[in-house]
Amino acid sequence: MNLKQIETIKEKIQPIVLDKELLLWDVVFFSGHPALLTVLIDGQDHQLITMNQISEITPLISEALDQITPDPFPDQYNLDISSPGIDRSIKSDEHLKWAIGQPVKLNLFEKIDDSKSAGGILRSFSNMEIGVEVSADQINYFPRERISKISLNQEA
Repeated sequence: MNLKQIETIKEKIQPIVLDKELLLWDVVFFSGHPALLTVLIDGQDHQLITMNQISEITPLISEALDQITPDPFPDQYNLDISSPGIDRSIKSDEHLKWAIGQPVKLNLFEKIDDSKSAGGILRSFSNMEIGVEVSADQINYFPRERISKISLNQEA
């Protein structure tokens, strides 16, 4: 499945998610036999999604996926709708905006100050860098091109 197909899926299910006052976090496709389409949904304004909300939205998303033409799933696949979890990956500027003020962990491509990871409270971001508060009076800035992964760090 290509990025255009993933975007088509997001466009098709986003109105359903918004109608239920939820947040579409991500859509991930894993090829295999059968393939797996994972739709990650959360509550708005940092509210946790409930199992009842997942149960309610699952048939609506499934029906919407069945209406996409051409069919992005010519073979059998499994649909998984779940929460992105407390250690969710932060992949986009929209995710970063959501995570301002939250504890995060940065994985780095190469060592900075003798470490390939860093953590703290996300305070700012731009196209060039991520600002993480490491103490009450210190914010460290990391170049985005040196960051391999950003995730929430609820253990901090």
